[in-house]
Amino acid sequence: HGSTRGVPDDHAGRWILGEAIAAGELAEVRVGRHGDEAVAIKRLHSHAARDEALRALFTAEAELTCALPPHPHLVRGRAHGADRDRPYLVLDRVDGVDLRGHLGVAHPPVTVAALLATAAAAVAYLHAQGWIHGDVVPANLIAGPAGLVLCDLGVARRIGADGPVRGTAAYMAPEQVRGEAWTPALDVFALGVIGWELATGARLFHRGASYLSMAAVVEADAPPLGDPRLGPLVNLAPVSYTHLRAHETVLDLV
Repeated sequence: HGSTRGVPDDHAGRWILGEAIAAGELAEVRVGRHGDEAVAIKRLHSHAARDEALRALFTAEAELTCALPPHPHLVRGRAHGADRDRPYLVLDRVDGVDLRGHLGVAHPPVTVAALLATAAAAVAYLHAQGWIHGDVVPANLIAGPAGLVLCDLGVARRIGADGPVRGTAAYMAPEQVRGEAWTPALDVFALGVIGWELATGARLFHRGASYLSMAAVVEADAPPLGDPRLGPLVNLAPVSYTHLRAHETVLDLV
């Protein structure tokens, strides 16, 4: 590529990078513009791009995101590449805020079900394609005009695959914490945790440090909810979740 000294860091391929949408330890998401078109660009930070393992994970995420057939409640990947040796992923831009903005307040059962119905549809679609998301958390659910949109396939695995423990501690299923093979039950469990938190306005397994949250996932019981209609949605017993089909359970409540 030659020297990049003095070249402004404001492009990813043909896209001009604009304002930040989100930023994490490994990557950032910014608005990308080309003519009248606006998208979201996810791009590895420079330090992460120099790590071969992190780069390979990002490439796998980008390839999967772009290869999946479109679904209205799953973020759509358009293209991916690298610019000045920083890999990037072009995504449809979803106008809205993530589900963290709905936490901290107790919502009625119908609202909880309506919020999760579209997320559950996206999860069920991923499972039908043979994939487990593995990180269904409020930060990865964008509340758009037509419902929730599930984002970030950064830790996704094939159904039945195992490997290093990955995910967000407070939303992992017990078998995920233990490093067992991934099944659809993992994502359903995460939906149950989110449902419990939306219904109560409280955090269920979050204990601060990740290891404390993971211990709570394995050892703590979820306090029961007063409304029986929410029982099937947030029954967090792993045995029940092995046989529970999330999208049907949630849609029945709407």
